[in-house]
Amino acid sequence: MKNYLCLTYDLIEKNSTLGYNPLNIPEFYELKFTPVFEYEKELGLTIEDKLDMLRNVISYLKERNIHVTFTDRVYDEEKQWERNEGQNWRYLPVAELQGNNICVNPRNIDFLSIYLSIGHIYGHLVQRMEHEKYKKITDFLNYPKPLDLNFILTEYRNKFGGNYKEDFLQFEIEAFRYAKFAFLRAGNEFNELLDYAMNVYIETDFNELWRWVTISNLKSGPDFMDEFQKCWYNNRGKYTTIEPKKIEVNVVPDPNGSLIVIRDNVMVNS
Repeated sequence: MKNYLCLTYDLIEKNSTLGYNPLNIPEFYELKFTPVFEYEKELGLTIEDKLDMLRNVISYLKERNIHVTFTDRVYDEEKQWERNEGQNWRYLPVAELQGNNICVNPRNIDFLSIYLSIGHIYGHLVQRMEHEKYKKITDFLNYPKPLDLNFILTEYRNKFGGNYKEDFLQFEIEAFRYAKFAFLRAGNEFNELLDYAMNVYIETDFNELWRWVTISNLKSGPDFMDEFQKCWYNNRGKYTTIEPKKIEVNVVPDPNGSLIVIRDNVMVNS
């Protein structure tokens, strides 16, 4: 990864205005290993500001039975191509949804990417309530990687008559509209730089998706951060502001492993 400001937040104790290391609590201990980058100076956020933003959104989601876990691995029986033979866990390069638990690896990505990854996955969780609407887009994500992207694009066009990349981008933007509403409801404000960061994240994730699926069986956190910084420094003035899309949800896992989602006082299985 390029343009480190320092190695990790493990050094933050010397600089904290609190006089102690605010990461020395179980909830945020893993964040001590989060990389810090030069561009973050532009945000003007202290470590306390960043933790307040995370606390707000984590608390908001927890009230809806949606949880956030910082970890570098997940245990499940999915995506066998991402694990060694006989291994019952998968390495988590960036972030992923496990039931009603948003798992994020803070050792590979910076604060903004952690924060926006939580919102990103929450937005996709909301979209699961319309599973059939998005099935043609999301089925591709479960194909073993790497794959023949030209085949996927051609198959999608022949089946559905659309441009898969364009449809996927709109799918991503909608997820972030839900995310932005959740951030605002959690009490976190947006300024010009945070609006810009949201668009940078969307483009980074979009660019990295089409790159890694053709060359590897697994995403790369360091590659994600390199692309994020490239977009951050080169794309000023390129984007329009993502507008929030209003929705409130509660999630309850059922014994069969699906999700029972309560939306606008209507219970929907997805």
